[in-house]
Amino acid sequence: MRPRTSHIILVAAAVLLTLLLAGEAVDPVLYAAENISTAAHADPSTIEKRSPGDAASVIPLMDELLGHTGTLALTIKIKDYESAQRDLARYSELTSQFDRLVVTLDLSETDIAEFQKNNRQNQEAMAALLNDSQRLDELQSLEIEVLDGDQRMAVVYEGEALRQKMRETYTAYAKREPETTRIATHYGANATPYQESVEVIAEVAGAAEEWQADAPRSPLNITVTPREGRYGENLTIGGRYVDGVPGTPLTIYVDSRIAGNTTLDENAAYAYPYRIGRILAGPHLVYATAGAIFSEVATFDVLPAETNISLAIAEVNRTAVACTGNLTTEDGRAVLNAPVLLRLDGETLISTQTDGNGTYARTLILTGGEHTVRAEFNAAGYPLNSSKSGVVAIQVRGEGLSPFPFIAAIAAALGAGWYIRRRGLPPEPPVPEEPYIEPPPEIAETGPSVEIEGLPPRDAATILFRALRERLGIPATKTPRECARLAPDHVAFFERYERIRYAGETPTDEELRAMEREALGRDD
Repeated sequence: MRPRTSHIILVAAAVLLTLLLAGEAVDPVLYAAENISTAAHADPSTIEKRSPGDAASVIPLMDELLGHTGTLALTIKIKDYESAQRDLARYSELTSQFDRLVVTLDLSETDIAEFQKNNRQNQEAMAALLNDSQRLDELQSLEIEVLDGDQRMAVVYEGEALRQKMRETYTAYAKREPETTRIATHYGANATPYQESVEVIAEVAGAAEEWQADAPRSPLNITVTPREGRYGENLTIGGRYVDGVPGTPLTIYVDSRIAGNTTLDENAAYAYPYRIGRILAGPHLVYATAGAIFSEVATFDVLPAETNISLAIAEVNRTAVACTGNLTTEDGRAVLNAPVLLRLDGETLISTQTDGNGTYARTLILTGGEHTVRAEFNAAGYPLNSSKSGVVAIQVRGEGLSPFPFIAAIAAALGAGWYIRRRGLPPEPPVPEEPYIEPPPEIAETGPSVEIEGLPPRDAATILFRALRERLGIPATKTPRECARLAPDHVAFFERYERIRYAGETPTDEELRAMEREALGRDD
């Protein structure tokens, strides 16, 4: 094969390889092994993926949560409130970690999620019990110091409200114990500290009952109608203040948190509309205050509701897609300002939130290729059950091929062509130097005749010098001295002319005749 042909084939192969690599530059396949497992290598496609129901990684955290219930209940019982606050903070931190883990591992449809819900309610119960126990101790001390009848009665009414709250808190806490213990035992977690905490809380609530057991009823009564409801429904919290003054402001509390404010009407009655929102399912406590006067404690139940979440995906550009959807209850009520997770390719979690209409929207920037997206609502903190949308697959076009590989290919082709052309041309032969040819000492031919008669002697000598130089073939640019070196047989002639020309000597007639004979090559 000729060298030029092999070079052309090499360049064509290099350009083709560059173009093929350019196609993989945007979305390279780094590993695509299939069924090649060996003793030293495991094929990724055959490795069993972690099941969404795999709870192995949550059991240690479950153990910690159960253990903290026992510790926290004990510090509340012995009235070590400073330590109890630290224990509660740690318990709340562990609860948040557990909630995140349930979402990350996609365990919302397992009994782990039921444990999560019960644990969240237990945490709130512990927080309420700690605050109520501490406040009850303060009231007991205050009762001794207060002498005024009205102030004493205010202390009594508040104490009665706290006792009722603690009683209801214990009842709800104990009611969750069988199911929580069953789940913990199923996964091998130690439920003993939690079971002991139920007994300790019973003692705390029982001790509260012993104080002011015969306390009079508060003049500020309270009821909730209806006694139960679901997310988005309205309840009415109302009552009457015996001997109350119309226009008196009241504050409504739900689970020891301010829910809103209202005033007494002309009949010393009040009614506050309460909309069920982000609150846990189950029993809740409600009471009202009018200045220093506490009402009795009423309860209502929030029932859990199913939810539906939708997902639609539309292309925005070559690398971005818009994810939108709605989150509603089973009866069509919008779930407002609720967190929504988008699970990308089964792993990556992206957060967004519904607006005031229950609609969410989020734009995702993705790499080229096929992707899957699923919307999820994790109902932690809501009286709602979790829900998931269907999995939506989308093909993302990507940014397209980069121009740089093509530019590199063209540059490589041009460079290779230049190189081949340069290698293919024969080398230019060196230009030979013109050899120096020494003129013959004498030329046989007789030069042209010269006429020097009547000329001044020096001019006649110049005519004769030029005639001899021409006859010998010496260039006209040569000086007399150079001519002497080129024609050594005529050195005397050139030296004499040099003295005539440059030294200003005047030749005699005899010298001119001798120079004439030599210039013309005459022997006579």
